[in-house]
Amino acid sequence: MRFNSLFQTLAVVLAGTALAAAQDPLALTPAPSDTPAPSAPDTAGPSPSVSAGTSPSQTYPPTQTVPVRTVERGETTSMIPAPPRTTPDPDTLGFVNTRLDRQGNPSVQPFPTGNPKLAGSGLDARIVDAPRRDAAAAPVAPAPIVLAPVAADNAGLAKRQTVANIFTPIETSAPLAIFARRRTHPVPKTGIQDAGALQTNKFYANLFLGDRHAPVYTLPYTLWWSNLPADPWGFSFDHREAPQQQYGPVQANGAVEYYINPIWIRSLSLSAVEFDRTRSTMELKALQGMSVDLMFYADKSVSTARRMDVTLCQGMGFVSAMYYGLTPAFDSSILVRSLTAVPYPAGGVRAVKYRLVLESGAVWLLYAWQGATSQPLDVVVVNNGRLEATRPFSGLVQFAKLSSTVAGDALAEVELDAASGVFCKGVTVAGQVAGATGSYQFNIARQGYSSSEVLMYALPHHVKSFESATAARTKPALRLYSGTKGVMTGVVANQWRLTETQLPTNINWIPVRANGSPGVFPAAALTQLAATARLEIAQDMNALTNLDSLYFSGKALAKFAHVCLAASEVLRDAPLTRTCLAKLKTAYARFTSNTQRFPLVYEASVWRGVVSDAVYQTGDPAADFGSGHYNDHHFHYGYFIHAAAIIAQLDRQHVSASGAWLAQNRAWVNTLVRDVANPSAADPYYPVWRSFDWFHGHSWAKGLFPSLDGKDEESSSEDANFAYAMKMWGRVSGDTAMEGRANLLLAVLRRSIGEYMLLSNGNSNHPAAFAPNRLSGILFENKVHHTTYFGTNTEYIHGVHMLPLTPISTYIRGAVFPRQEWDAYWSGGRTTSIVDGWRGILWANVALFDPRSSYRFFSAATFQDRWLDGGASRTWYLAFSGALGGAAA
Repeated sequence: MRFNSLFQTLAVVLAGTALAAAQDPLALTPAPSDTPAPSAPDTAGPSPSVSAGTSPSQTYPPTQTVPVRTVERGETTSMIPAPPRTTPDPDTLGFVNTRLDRQGNPSVQPFPTGNPKLAGSGLDARIVDAPRRDAAAAPVAPAPIVLAPVAADNAGLAKRQTVANIFTPIETSAPLAIFARRRTHPVPKTGIQDAGALQTNKFYANLFLGDRHAPVYTLPYTLWWSNLPADPWGFSFDHREAPQQQYGPVQANGAVEYYINPIWIRSLSLSAVEFDRTRSTMELKALQGMSVDLMFYADKSVSTARRMDVTLCQGMGFVSAMYYGLTPAFDSSILVRSLTAVPYPAGGVRAVKYRLVLESGAVWLLYAWQGATSQPLDVVVVNNGRLEATRPFSGLVQFAKLSSTVAGDALAEVELDAASGVFCKGVTVAGQVAGATGSYQFNIARQGYSSSEVLMYALPHHVKSFESATAARTKPALRLYSGTKGVMTGVVANQWRLTETQLPTNINWIPVRANGSPGVFPAAALTQLAATARLEIAQDMNALTNLDSLYFSGKALAKFAHVCLAASEVLRDAPLTRTCLAKLKTAYARFTSNTQRFPLVYEASVWRGVVSDAVYQTGDPAADFGSGHYNDHHFHYGYFIHAAAIIAQLDRQHVSASGAWLAQNRAWVNTLVRDVANPSAADPYYPVWRSFDWFHGHSWAKGLFPSLDGKDEESSSEDANFAYAMKMWGRVSGDTAMEGRANLLLAVLRRSIGEYMLLSNGNSNHPAAFAPNRLSGILFENKVHHTTYFGTNTEYIHGVHMLPLTPISTYIRGAVFPRQEWDAYWSGGRTTSIVDGWRGILWANVALFDPRSSYRFFSAATFQDRWLDGGASRTWYLAFSGALGGAAA
């Protein structure tokens, strides 16, 4: 597989949102070495400003027009020249990634097609042991069937799903011996101090991947390690405003193809005079789900004590650094227009405060809290682009963006002053469920000098879920743009409490209507469904599931599981169900015995997890969609877990009342759940929550591949499919904590997906120029791109957020959004040009808002098998649309 370089073709953009010219701009002058330190601020009056009043020998205007152009950037090319001791050129450039970064994402459609031995197929697959068309096999006039009402199906559910702690471990035993151990991994552990299971899909992965220079996105801030030869060595950061965004080309629907935020604009950086790129190093430890610790050593071979520590937390309100015996230095490629020491009564005698105005007009606040044995931070000017302390300092330094204009924001400044002096040191998540209500908490560890609780920024979906006590701690004056998910709101609290009140406890094996009324299948509908099911059950399940791709194999297994499910729950044909189930068990056994073409192995020594051996056997990092590098595990394993849940349910219902299949295969299936969604550090064999991001409210698909625009997710529906599979596996296996955990996960997913991926009318979290797309497409941390990795057809972009259509689709997608999406793209016969499996996906999705039209499409005599992809069946689509009311006379 051929990849683009990490460093794509990049478009150059101006750093500032509005580099407005000032009348007499004051450039900063290098201060003499004997400049007296400013006295500690007190209430008697302002501290002396350290803004220099003498013009330097050379000054630069604050405004300079830089043409947009395209450049190629190599690994050793500097983006922003910033010599350490001379006034840097203010021709500051930011970069946007104008190509889709395809690393680890081969251009392959997400369903098997063609020859069943090569890539799977739909009904065009070869049929073996075709059923006889006799009266016993297919009754001419079966009695109509009314599916069981929801209330009856869920009797006693609220009591069974009251769980005080849903984050208990699934298991703590070692992975099954059937998974061979691999003691190496193609991606080495670089700069990480931690041992044990390590996170692979979290926001900070760029800091240990590739050249370790690509940005990380804590939101609202963007940060990166400045480690390239011509950069000032340290930790740089920025905050992007909406007007800085760059738009892609306008599409046929009038919306832009993508929007993206510029990167590598160094508003400021944390550094030290003692740092030297030839000796200084950066390492990571405490790799947690929502935080990570960074240590910047001046020279670790000499001393581990002289360092700068930075903790990154998602949503952190300050960019904070603890200095230990170093001389702080701060660089800016935008350049500093003025630096002023201002009174800070809240800091008492232990803290000082500075206000920095950059040449973009943005205002930042600097707070410094000294340790017990340290003198106050005293900052002097080296040049327009660099500030330095006059002596070593031990204590806390914090920066916060105040405003994008020189006018500042008095109310916001009051809030920032009050919250300074402490910072987020880590976040843990707890959760409970009681029937259809689920609650979860972010418990924020604090560190610092003041008595304030911790300032964090909340995304829109958080704010809508806050319990009243947390909502009361929000700070409306503190609002910063996130970059890709709307405007964030400040919250000062050591704990966030969030609640979801509509958990999908009423969703079971067969889809239910929004009003809870049962689906009705008349005799004619049952006759057609039975004939279709017999044809599809007669397919060679072994051939269609024995594929080189774990992803495609899982989709095919889930396809046949749904056929068996329809035979049992809709047709209520026990003999046919047992026939289907026996064939499905045989096909599934290839994987539980680990005898497929590329078996699963346990990677035991570097990151820890279950991966396809394809990456070891082929050496191709993109093998099976990059799953060997921990891409897409929730997508792939979700299909296997869902199929296993159906098999276990039908086996207990039709074959073994004691649940023999479940007992034999529980540990194998649990292994897949643990790899993706291990809920507890008590299980040491897998990282906690590899894929799901509790802060963003959805999963990230990208694993161990560096990415300029951060982690990404291409399919919201396959994300939800994993959580639904976990829910049903928890139900059938009797793991109430897992079932409750999955129900809460699904509620959080529905909220976040509805805010950031499915763009209904009135969505305000994306620019107006992008919202008419109706869908995010690929959602990155720094970019939203209405496309896919495998093509730009509209049915691809939207269809991959629909598949697979299961009972949870009604909950996640609802009925309103699918109707708006359909009217925008496919109403009025606009699907007739689509002649492959995407057509079936689109029409199955129609069942969410118009089940009768969907059912008519799949039951029509003119229906063509080529409209089914290799992961879907006509049987299931008839059952799905019929259960939602489409089959009723």
